[in-house]
Amino acid sequence: MRFSVAAFIPYLWLLSCVVIVRPPCAHSQDSSLNAADPYLSTTPDQQRLVSNAKYIERPVHTKVTRQFEMYDPHSRTALHDLKLMGFTQVILDWPNLHRAATEAGLNVVLANWWTDNTTHKDIDAGIAQANEVDPKKLIGFSMMDEPGRNAPETPFTFYGELYRNLKPVFRKQFPATCLEISHWGPMATWTDQQYKNFSQLYQAADVIRIMPYPDLHEAPLDDVFFMIQRSQRLMQIAGVRRPLVVILQAWMLPPKNKLPEIDELRVMAYQAMLSGAQTLSFFEYNLDVWNQTPGFEAQFRQLMAELTQFSRANRESAVETIIDSNGVLTARLILAGSSHRQILINTRRTPTRGMDPLEVRMTEFPEHRNSKLALKHIRSGTRKLNRCVIRRAPCPTGSCIPSLLKHRRCR
Repeated sequence: MRFSVAAFIPYLWLLSCVVIVRPPCAHSQDSSLNAADPYLSTTPDQQRLVSNAKYIERPVHTKVTRQFEMYDPHSRTALHDLKLMGFTQVILDWPNLHRAATEAGLNVVLANWWTDNTTHKDIDAGIAQANEVDPKKLIGFSMMDEPGRNAPETPFTFYGELYRNLKPVFRKQFPATCLEISHWGPMATWTDQQYKNFSQLYQAADVIRIMPYPDLHEAPLDDVFFMIQRSQRLMQIAGVRRPLVVILQAWMLPPKNKLPEIDELRVMAYQAMLSGAQTLSFFEYNLDVWNQTPGFEAQFRQLMAELTQFSRANRESAVETIIDSNGVLTARLILAGSSHRQILINTRRTPTRGMDPLEVRMTEFPEHRNSKLALKHIRSGTRKLNRCVIRRAPCPTGSCIPSLLKHRRCR
């Protein structure tokens, strides 16, 4: 039986409980998605340069990411482990873990795969799962994962209609929950027509999920920054502002079967956290896969300690981020009445501008009462106090930014 939004609305009102959701994205078929290789993110160099040129040296004003998410933990032990690592939420597709996640103190996003073939029975099952989550912890309801790739026969208009009809119903029962949807892209190869098509998706959602996976094909890691900016362009076309969940790779794609190196993940994570991601997510928590790469699990734990410390120490900062043509991202953090910090990130796997490959360099400046004067000093590079480079060697106590005590070399 095919799912009809109009038919479902009265059905919803008969249910004893309703689910809370985050915005689903409306998709239409996208010719840029290659079914044979859906994760191909490499594009011709010239085309990529042209697409990204508009974002070079253009300031992005944002806040540091506060939420950290993991996909698909499959046990109670995993949930508690993620909580200890500093994760604030999980996205679940295993029904028996919804209550356990709530008990562990994690916020929950429920994953669903709804298309125009979805039945009332499937919808009922999704709602039943939502009822097992504390309403205060149910922050999201993902209606579909990559509909343009996973359900190309379902038109974008379906998700738009579904969102418009379900949102007022859901808001009455679960006002804190958002409808969500993910999509692959926006890619550097997209045409204006593809942007127009995907803008329907952004109008049919409260939260958008994007997944830059440049390391799958050894593509430039700065694609994390540029994909976030291309997503912002989509929001402008759609006439909406949506929180972004940026999903990074923690899985293997056959036949390569290779996880990103931790230094690559670090560079991608800081880009996302300083360029507009409200939530930093990882796909997926699978120790059987991680343990095929010696040392990955332990290094990932250390990275999460570093990222969550950085988030806590800088979450009130005003952030201005730019990227240059050499692939160096510069973020300037200003915290009223406190110190000011500059972060330089070499997103390339080769040296550039006097920076080591994949170097993350942090500099702390003295307090200024005048924030404009402080920003001037940061931009000019004057009045530096400490300059630290995130690496595996520890710094002498007190010589580095106090919120980051691991993985650095001081100069």
